[in-house]
Amino acid sequence: MTGKSTKLKNEYARLKQEIVEREAELAIINSIQQGLASRLEVQAIYDLVGDKIRDILNAQIVMISTYDASTETIEHRYAIERGERVYAQGKFPIRGFRTQIVQTRQPVLVGTDVAEKAARLGQPTLPGTITPKTWLGVPMLVGDQVTGILSLQNVEEENAYSDSDVQLLQTLAASMSVALENARLWGQEKKYTQALKHEFDVGREIQAGFLPTILPQPEGWEIAASLQPALEVAGDFYDVFELPDRRIGFVIADICDKGLGAALFMTLFRSFIRAVSNLNFYSRVIPDGSISTSERLLYTISLTNNYIAETHGDTGMFATVFFGILEAQTGLLTYINCGHIPPMVIRDGRLKERLTLSGTPLGIVSDTEFAIREVTLKPGDLVFAFTDGLTETTNPAGVAFGEDQLVPLLSKERPLSKLLEQVQKRIEKFSAGYVRFDDITMLAVKRKT
Repeated sequence: MTGKSTKLKNEYARLKQEIVEREAELAIINSIQQGLASRLEVQAIYDLVGDKIRDILNAQIVMISTYDASTETIEHRYAIERGERVYAQGKFPIRGFRTQIVQTRQPVLVGTDVAEKAARLGQPTLPGTITPKTWLGVPMLVGDQVTGILSLQNVEEENAYSDSDVQLLQTLAASMSVALENARLWGQEKKYTQALKHEFDVGREIQAGFLPTILPQPEGWEIAASLQPALEVAGDFYDVFELPDRRIGFVIADICDKGLGAALFMTLFRSFIRAVSNLNFYSRVIPDGSISTSERLLYTISLTNNYIAETHGDTGMFATVFFGILEAQTGLLTYINCGHIPPMVIRDGRLKERLTLSGTPLGIVSDTEFAIREVTLKPGDLVFAFTDGLTETTNPAGVAFGEDQLVPLLSKERPLSKLLEQVQKRIEKFSAGYVRFDDITMLAVKRKT
């Protein structure tokens, strides 16, 4: 065999070996990256990378240390010495080779005279510690900032690590840095989400306190209501309360928006309507303090509308509101419908009439005129009021839950609380788990005798 042939054969063998080594390195990198992709706990990331490096490289000492630039200290998050985990608690001043890595943001490979070179950089060998013969460290970077150092030490051989080992370690350090940054961001997002959920939970509890826990039940009448929010807090609300002269006021409303903003305005509208309708301030304008049902309705709605429009008009928030006052003895229902879906009056199992609009939604323009309307409810009549979340609920095919499906449900004889439960169940079955984007509120008032 000629010298030229031998040289080519040797070169071929070298290239083949290099390809095998690169393939092995890629397999290692892929294995570690797959493991990192499944981990979002910080210590689990350190442990994964440290254990892999210990297994694949001839290193008796493996350390992964975080770096705090503000204090120029390091903290060892992973440390292995001759196969045993070492737990070095606390932060330590950065020295020697690690200082050089931070300053240059480049790897440092020391293959000979490690102790002497470390001492020149201000890192003396401590009594009782193992003196390495080869030291290799690479920076962990986020952007151009050093956030940590990954280092290996071989205590048996000089020049134990090659350039390919340096490149492999740099790749692993880069992958780990990305995973750690993702874990940090995930941790922040998780904390934020938990804090936000807590705030919404508190808000939901407070908001629930604005809804009446027990509804008035005048003799000969039955009243029930329900509210199913689409989000953590609702923009809908209902209210039922006693008024002077043994009258009953009931309200159902839908704020124009969703979420927290709508929930805040819900509390504002609800509180204002209830407070104004009950206050005995009418004596200031009426000598004996007496006021008719129509006047009480008109004062309440007008004052609420003007306050929202003049004080909060720049928010663009408004509400559709149905406010009725019932005289239980006579069955007379006096009402104002401010842009709300007209409630139904069900009689003898059929839709008898609707309580039509008599004004615009509240909070848009001040000094709006509102008309007063009346209806007399007979024994057996049911008034069913609701928000558009009910009839706009859609199934997966995009078909809305229509009133043609609602009226037959309302015609059945059963306690109103059970009736509302049945309507809710029918809606859930109709939507087949399809995500709702609007609150569903229902209010039912029935004259029994």
